[in-house]
Amino acid sequence: MNRGRIPALFGAAVLYFVALYAYVPGLPAYVAERTSSLAAVGVVLSMYGLWMAVLRMPLGVVTDATGREKPYLVGGILMAGIGAVVMALGKSLGMLAFGRALTGAAAAAWVPMMVVFAGFFPPELTIFATSLLSFASSLGQLIGTGLTGFLESMGGHDFPFFAAAGLSIAASIIVACVRIPRRDAAHRGLVTARSVLAVFRRRDVLVPSFTNALCQFGVWALTFGFMPLLARRMGANGIATSLIMTLNVAANMAANIVATLIANRGGRRLLLYGSFTAFAGGAMLAALGQSVPALFVSTVVMGLANGLFFPILLGLSIQRVDAAHRSTAMGIHQAVYAVGMFAGPWIGGVLADAVGIRTMFVIVAAFSLAAPSLLITLNRPVTPPS
Repeated sequence: MNRGRIPALFGAAVLYFVALYAYVPGLPAYVAERTSSLAAVGVVLSMYGLWMAVLRMPLGVVTDATGREKPYLVGGILMAGIGAVVMALGKSLGMLAFGRALTGAAAAAWVPMMVVFAGFFPPELTIFATSLLSFASSLGQLIGTGLTGFLESMGGHDFPFFAAAGLSIAASIIVACVRIPRRDAAHRGLVTARSVLAVFRRRDVLVPSFTNALCQFGVWALTFGFMPLLARRMGANGIATSLIMTLNVAANMAANIVATLIANRGGRRLLLYGSFTAFAGGAMLAALGQSVPALFVSTVVMGLANGLFFPILLGLSIQRVDAAHRSTAMGIHQAVYAVGMFAGPWIGGVLADAVGIRTMFVIVAAFSLAAPSLLITLNRPVTPPS
């Protein structure tokens, strides 16, 4: 029975992420056209991560309590299209921030989607399942970021936003047609403040979650934050800027495949340390590079790193959690790492205004190596030894 549902949900996830990323390479410049403040640009971009952080844990708790994921999946995917249309039509910074906030709310649907998809597999294949769905998200991001420049050349700067809206409708229809039964009472969590706190206090949930937050701080300050703006300032046109992000996502996707293949073979701690180092090295190359081709190499290295540490940390956060509380654990994990997605563009914009974009890249590179490495080192029991 799961054979039909797995590819359907996989395909819907791809379209969902195309809708969320079809305009992202051009978004920093789109916002920067309306303000001279990089801090203001960072605030608008940060709304995506902020509302994910606000909504993901409550959504996980609600789905555990009700045993129903489909309504939140369909509604969240549709919200991605609504937010895109608001950004296309709203020309002020306030409306752009509101539209970006709506897409952040839409991204909260990733919580039930990940839990539903992982539920199609036995518990011992949880990390395989999260890696496989992470591959779907990377594929959607690859297609979306790859289309941005071409969509802009076809219909102007607003066109990618409207294309995203159409794709979100298609994805929601697919999910509506997938059979996702309501969990019976035996498989629902008894949701109380005490039960949520009990999940939140688990080290095997918290350590991967906070580690991922530190990692996503760097990813969203640089890759999905100010890398496109740096590229534009170095002379890249819209298609070249789109290609920079597409290469990043392609590398991310390739690393997701590697993570899927080696998920159950051990060596995860070494992979995490190596990926933190690679990300910092890629960020340093972007900071010091003097040409657009240097950014191409930098973005590939950072994409490979993100494609390794993200699914590993995601899977570790729910691997040992029973089915009745997995949505809560996934909501906690995604809410915590979304704080990094919010803080990255926001703090990155403040730093870029104060010291310049290149120096900001250096600071974030150092942080992205030191902070997550230290947290993993201080909490060795969480990541199983090789």
